[in-house]
Amino acid sequence: MSGSTAWAALSVSVTTAVALMDGFLTPQTVLAGLLVLGPLLAAIRLGTMRTAAVGAYAMVLCVLLGPVNDIWGTADHFLRLTILAIGSGLAVYAAHARTSRERALTTVARVAQEAILLPVSAQMGHIRVATRYRCAGKDALVGGDLFDIACTSQGVRVLIGDVRGKGLDATLTAARTLGSFRHAVYAEPDLAGVARYLDTVLAGQLGPEDFVTAAITEFTPGRVTVVNCGHHPPLLLGDAVHLITPEEPDLPLGLGTRPKPRTVKMRTGQRLLLYTDGLVEARDASDRMFDLQEQATPLRDLPSLDGALEDLLERLDAHTRPALTDDDIALVLCEATGSTPP
Repeated sequence: MSGSTAWAALSVSVTTAVALMDGFLTPQTVLAGLLVLGPLLAAIRLGTMRTAAVGAYAMVLCVLLGPVNDIWGTADHFLRLTILAIGSGLAVYAAHARTSRERALTTVARVAQEAILLPVSAQMGHIRVATRYRCAGKDALVGGDLFDIACTSQGVRVLIGDVRGKGLDATLTAARTLGSFRHAVYAEPDLAGVARYLDTVLAGQLGPEDFVTAAITEFTPGRVTVVNCGHHPPLLLGDAVHLITPEEPDLPLGLGTRPKPRTVKMRTGQRLLLYTDGLVEARDASDRMFDLQEQATPLRDLPSLDGALEDLLERLDAHTRPALTDDDIALVLCEATGSTPP
C-alpha cells in the first residue's frame, strides 16, 4: 500500500470512527461536528480530489446521523451540516495550496538539478561515458551525491563524490564542490593538486563535522589514475573485476586530505565504474549488502553503457525489494575506446 493510499484509508477510518461513536452514544451527545477531522487529516497528505472525496463522505455521514440524533431537518442539523461543509471546503483549499506549492518546489528542484549536474556527452575524448543519478527522497530530484566530467589537456578527468548529510545543506555543499572542481580541473596539472584545491576551498566553508568523500580519476591512453579521498574505490572491469584501492587510506575533502595518486593500466574496451555508497550499502530483507563485484559481469559484457547501468539498477531494486535504498545513488560508467573523435 502506497503512502497516499494509506493516508486516505486513515482519513476515512477516522471519519467512520467518529460517526460510529456518535451512533452508539445517547441522542443528547452529538459528535457530528467532529466529522471535519477526516477532511482536515486528508488535507495534510492527499491531493485536492481525494480530500474532497473524504469531505463528501463526511457530509453523507452527517446527513445520516440526523435521525440517529433526533435532529433531522432541524436548524441544529442544518447548522452542523453548514459548519462541516465550510470545514471540508477549507480542507480542500489547503490541499490545493499544498500540492501547488509542492509542484513549484519540484520545478525548482529540477532546475537546480540541471544547474548542478550538467549534461554529460556520451563521448569525452577517447572515453565513452554513461551516468545515472537517483535521489533517495520520493519527490526529490537532487541530493548530496555529485559527479562531473571534463576533457582537459592532461586527459579526461572524472569526479564522483558524496556529501555527508542530506537535505538542502548537502545539495548546497554539492554545488560548491562541483563549482570548485570545474575551476581546478583545468588549472591544476595533476589530480593531487585538484584534490588539494577542493580540500582547501571546502575546509573554509564546511562545518567542523562536515566533509565530502570523493574519487577523482584521469583517463589517458592505456591507463587510468585515481585519487581517492575517503570514497569507495572505483571498479575496473577487464578480464578480471577488481577494485582500484588506494595504497594508503586518505581523509575526505574538507578534512585536510593529501591523497597519493595510483595509476593502473586500462586497455581499449575495458570499463571503469565510479559509484556512491547508495549502491554498495543497499541491504536486502536479511540485512545483506549489495555485492557489487558479484553483480559486475553484465556491466562488463553488455554492449550499451546505458543498458549496463539500467541493468545494474534493476538488479539493485530486486535486491532491496520491497523497500528501495534509503540513500542517493550516483553512477558513472566509462569505457576506453582507444581513439579520440575530432
